[in-house]
Amino acid sequence: MKLFNHKFLHIIFIALFICNSSFANTNEMTFDSANSAYAKGDYQKAIDLYNRIIDSNQASSELYFNLGNAHYKANNIGLAILNYEKAKLLNPDDEDLVMNLKLANQKTEDKIDAAPQLFLSEWKNGIVNIFSEKAWSISCILFFVAALIFIGIYITSHRSGLKKLGFFVGLLLFILSIFLYFVAQDKYELTKNSSNAIVISGTATITGSPDEKGTKLFILHEGTKVEITEEQSEWTEIKIANGNVGWIKSKFISKI
Repeated sequence: MKLFNHKFLHIIFIALFICNSSFANTNEMTFDSANSAYAKGDYQKAIDLYNRIIDSNQASSELYFNLGNAHYKANNIGLAILNYEKAKLLNPDDEDLVMNLKLANQKTEDKIDAAPQLFLSEWKNGIVNIFSEKAWSISCILFFVAALIFIGIYITSHRSGLKKLGFFVGLLLFILSIFLYFVAQDKYELTKNSSNAIVISGTATITGSPDEKGTKLFILHEGTKVEITEEQSEWTEIKIANGNVGWIKSKFISKI
């Protein structure tokens, strides 16, 4: 009976491996087809194929970047910025991505001056956004391993000079690894639980309350980045860069 169970589990694992490999190959073929459609100028087909891969939970920075390019070429500026922003969360130091996002933002109609931030908040956000969550995590691990090596030198060495070096350098690296851990954690939260969104409708009226009859405050246009502060049924409260707050229909924005 046990032998049968082991064989049955073995067959299941093999089947899962084959299915996973087949699934990966299918997505790779779809990705190549999307790139081919993009190169031929068939941007809508490329968009559909890229979205098919995303719907299968196989998203990546490169995929969002290519999808953003396809939307940009199709003149869907809001959706282009949305996907560039998603790609940036995963790979913030990609120079081509940063440049394309800048070009797309130049095509938006709303030019909103950002409200001044507290120095410490701006400094913290600047550090967190230098690298991706993966890069910060790897750095944390490397510093921690280095700290263990120097602490090991402190424990095992019989020379006072080496013991001092091992202690102080190990302590410094350990503190840095803790700092990097919290930076990586902040970046993870920013990536997975982003409260930002992009206006994807041509124009959207912002009201003072979540109601069609609410006081009309201002109008936003496609591609504008907003911060989500509250959600109620079909309405979302947002804050724009200059600090102004209002309600917008949820269907007019898409979360990053």
